[in-house]
Amino acid sequence: MNPALPATPSDRFAAGLAEVCQFVSTLSWDAIPDAVRQRAVDVLCDDLAAMAAAAPEPELRRYAALLTARAGTAESPLLSPALPRVGRMEAASWNALAGNWCELDEGFRLAICHAGIYTLPALLAEATATRARLRDVLTALTGAYELVTRCAMSFHVMPPPVHGHALWSAVGAAAAVSLLRGHDAQTLLRAVSGAITTASMGPRSHLMAGVLIRNGWAAAGALNGMQCADWAECGFGGAPASMEEVCAGIVKASLREGEITRELGTRWSLSHGYQKLYSCCQHGHSAVQACLALRADPGFEPQRIRAIRLDTHALALTLDTVHPTTTLGTRFSMPHMVAAALALGTGSAAAFSQSTLSDPAVAALREKVRMRLADAPMPAPHDRPAWLEVELDDGQVLRASCLSATGSPDNPVTPAQFEDKLARLGADVLPRLPQAIAPAAWQAALDEETGAWLAALARQA
Repeated sequence: MNPALPATPSDRFAAGLAEVCQFVSTLSWDAIPDAVRQRAVDVLCDDLAAMAAAAPEPELRRYAALLTARAGTAESPLLSPALPRVGRMEAASWNALAGNWCELDEGFRLAICHAGIYTLPALLAEATATRARLRDVLTALTGAYELVTRCAMSFHVMPPPVHGHALWSAVGAAAAVSLLRGHDAQTLLRAVSGAITTASMGPRSHLMAGVLIRNGWAAAGALNGMQCADWAECGFGGAPASMEEVCAGIVKASLREGEITRELGTRWSLSHGYQKLYSCCQHGHSAVQACLALRADPGFEPQRIRAIRLDTHALALTLDTVHPTTTLGTRFSMPHMVAAALALGTGSAAAFSQSTLSDPAVAALREKVRMRLADAPMPAPHDRPAWLEVELDDGQVLRASCLSATGSPDNPVTPAQFEDKLARLGADVLPRLPQAIAPAAWQAALDEETGAWLAALARQA
């Protein structure tokens, strides 16, 4: 045994986490590769669009009204029309809730970890309250994204009993706020080690059941993470063993030794994210895309469908609710994803709206979906495929497949697709958002205050 190495896997993980904290706490904007900088901008804008998309939802409108009615200090904006300002904690809560409500926020492909929505609501709230520059926000985002995804990759359990939003959001928020404040590695380690102990015990089964509190787990994590950054600054937080004691001891995940520092500084987590064109769980995006492709067949008529057969991957098979009762439930129901895409010809938020719960055409097709595990598991990046067969009333069988949905790291959205998404979702809140992803635009804005940058994006052309 190398005497320089800590003696046990647990000791080595704790040392690795400290090493990652050292790396990200000393990370400068100049040290971030150009392609990763662009990805940071893309993640920021993608999740801003996701927040804006939820602003019209009745629950979000009521929450915004509640927060603005009792607002004290007007520190940070809600990503809703006119960008009303509330306290930073309230802004972080609302923006996190909104950001994952419509299932349009970005995600991370190497672990179940939506690192953008775990980091950005708290980061933006802190940045606008403290008048931080856009450059500093993007640097903190890059570091916090790296840290929380490496933690998520280090622990594996499938299917996870606790959803990633509940488990990792406080860690992401604590890291983001700590990095923006310029905390040293030891303070950052106290913050994230404390944050993991505040994780919500949000059961993954709530997604399929459509229990709407699931949308609040990221918001709860944002608040807990911000508090943990405060507490770490005051000198107290978690212990070196806290992360493993929660993830392995309570959640019963297996520690993946060495993952915490694997290729640190050369493999950037931001480069392994995905973007969503469809307003549902990414496990079903390949199936939705296959449905939309099948609709292009000249013989297709949804009212003539007799049977629907879907071969897909194991994670998708867990999303088997046939009769969802909430909009969240529709987004985690493979029968609904397939039925709505075939009946309505879209995977946008319209396919998962309240009205689709009682749409007779969608309901009839949900009953006809039969799923089974694909014959041979496929390696990444084709590990979430879909093969679809639709049998019509005359016995004709139409087929379509998708090995990797658009938006995946190996099949990224085109610039035009991304701009269209930002334009559609941000129209009522940040109408200039599509312009922000152009390199010339964000490079010119790096030294602007983040609040001023957002206000400029909110101006009508």
